Amino acid sequence: MTEQSLTAVSAAELRRARRALLIVGVAAPVVITAVAVALIAIWLPELPDPAATHWGVDGVNGVGLGIPLLLVLCTLVAARDQWGGAARLLGGMALGLSGFSAITNVGSVAMQRGLSDASQAGGVGALAIASFAAMILLAALGWVLQPHVHPVPAAPLQPVHLASISAGERVVWMATASMSRVSMIVISLVVVIVVGITAVMVVQAGEQAWIPAVTLVIVGLAFASSASFRVKAGPDGLRVRSLLGVPRVHVPLEEIVSVRAVDCNPFGEFGGFGWRLGLDGRTGIVLRRGPAIEVQRRDKRPLVVTVDGADVAAGVLQAYLDRRATAGSPRDPESER
Repeated sequence: MTEQSLTAVSAAELRRARRALLIVGVAAPVVITAVAVALIAIWLPELPDPAATHWGVDGVNGVGLGIPLLLVLCTLVAARDQWGGAARLLGGMALGLSGFSAITNVGSVAMQRGLSDASQAGGVGALAIASFAAMILLAALGWVLQPHVHPVPAAPLQPVHLASISAGERVVWMATASMSRVSMIVISLVVVIVVGITAVMVVQAGEQAWIPAVTLVIVGLAFASSASFRVKAGPDGLRVRSLLGVPRVHVPLEEIVSVRAVDCNPFGEFGGFGWRLGLDGRTGIVLRRGPAIEVQRRDKRPLVVTVDGADVAAGVLQAYLDRRATAGSPRDPESER
């Protein structure tokens, strides 16, 4: 008998979704980029010499096709069989970005046709609005053209049952949630590249050097604050805190409706890693694929936190929930006689 993943979609739906993603996120951007490049090539003889390039005439191939291809590749690799709204959204974004790049570049070239001096070209305000509008419309179209896949909810892990916690007894579970080694290596390489680019920009920026420097600091703090979290489950509920101290979240025991441990696919369920908001309304602090604790909160979004030992954490919280329910249950008059 063949085993099937409890979190996977059917093979037929998965093939249909991947085919649609390739059409929307690769084939369509290739056509759009080809048309844009052809138009620019045709208009080149009509441009002033020198032509203005600060609008990014050379960026058609990079932004118009490179980023969409990267988005699609990452989606296919990361989503695997846990296909959901995040994969569909990234496909739409790939189409929208290709349209944004094409209109920006074609429009900026068209503005210079027949001019003797590139400085005679007008402002790019209207062009920018048109590019953003096209991006939004194409992204929405890409969303509609892809099928709505219904993934099976995340598979619950085998629960850990703890003995009842008596009054006066205190049980606390703590662990550190961190990114996987592969993710850390990839992000570290990206940070090194960003640092190198920033260094070049600082040298070239002169008096405005503080702008890329501040940007680098912000990016560094954002990475440092989301790379690792301390998770604590105990009598006061669930606490999750970045090792930097912020961001943090506290779910008091009285706000917990239910708790369970699940197998989480961050990309498939949340569209990526870090502090995320899923399309299904859940909030996720998801740093790696694997076990996670899922807490249903009263009047708030469910919270999902990926951490090793999530089954034990869920067991601790469930034991406290059971104790609270027992302590709060009305007494049986017959048993008091």
